[in-house]
Amino acid sequence: MALPPPTASRWLTAWSLDLPVLLFVVVLAAAYLLLVRRIRAAGVPWPAASTGWFLTAGLGSIMVVTMSSLGTYDRVLLWPLAVQDVLLLTLAPVGLTLGRPVALLRAARRRPDHRQPGRLRRFLSFPLVGSVVAVGVLLAVYTTGWDQARLDSPALLEVTRLLLVAVGCGFLWPLLGIDAGTGTTSYPVRTLIAFVDGLLDAIPGLAVLGTGHVIAAAHYAAVGRTYGRDQEVGGAAMVALSELMGLPTLLVLLVQWVRSDASQARGVDDALDVVAAAESAAQGPDAEPGLLHRPWWESDAGPLAERAERYGWGTGRAQPPQP
Repeated sequence: MALPPPTASRWLTAWSLDLPVLLFVVVLAAAYLLLVRRIRAAGVPWPAASTGWFLTAGLGSIMVVTMSSLGTYDRVLLWPLAVQDVLLLTLAPVGLTLGRPVALLRAARRRPDHRQPGRLRRFLSFPLVGSVVAVGVLLAVYTTGWDQARLDSPALLEVTRLLLVAVGCGFLWPLLGIDAGTGTTSYPVRTLIAFVDGLLDAIPGLAVLGTGHVIAAAHYAAVGRTYGRDQEVGGAAMVALSELMGLPTLLVLLVQWVRSDASQARGVDDALDVVAAAESAAQGPDAEPGLLHRPWWESDAGPLAERAERYGWGTGRAQPPQP
């Protein structure tokens, strides 16, 4: 029997239990918290923010999109399933990646990864590769018989959910570069890839909008739903959400970029301070200012520096220009 139409009140209250998802979330959460407890007991600090990201934005979002009304109606209407797919591919991986589970596992094992990545690993960790794979998987779901098969098979539906989350993490992990050994691509390139990914993510939604047949028609006919033709709504929602969900990724990248530049600037300043202090100590207090203490028109080679040297500008020995 088909569910009643999702009115506003029902949309807020029509939650359902998805036992496989619940078990998956509980096991991951327990494993994560046990590892955090282990490394903290060993005296290794672990940021609470990472734990919060993993449990709430990561695992929490998986539970919401699969057990809320989106999960209740995902086998009755196409658009809740389409929204669910996009959020599992884009939103949940952000929280899981910011939770740094790989770094946590390495810290618990006390075995930092010093291995040099091989060619295959470098290729697969290039963010654009993950973007193309993510778009390809979601496109295949809606342009082949995959959607019909997963709607008829609860096991395949759960496997598809897990695959979407894994593919999303495979794209975001090297893009955000949260863990050591990732994020080797420069920030300008990663930001450009994130922007391009936002454009590519619209392709599956456009494919749903442009298809000339009803997707998974046999399943929806068997459901006996008498309300709504929602394929157009589903395609439009996929396009809109794909673009919108790219904003958190861009924001995280921009924040990381600013912090990285500030950290590099502090490092350069500290290095210059050390060199300046060593120079001053070696030359004595009455020595002529060194290169680091001179204004740029003296230290930078060029016509102005040559005139400064000729006339003694900035050294206390200035001479009037000779005709």
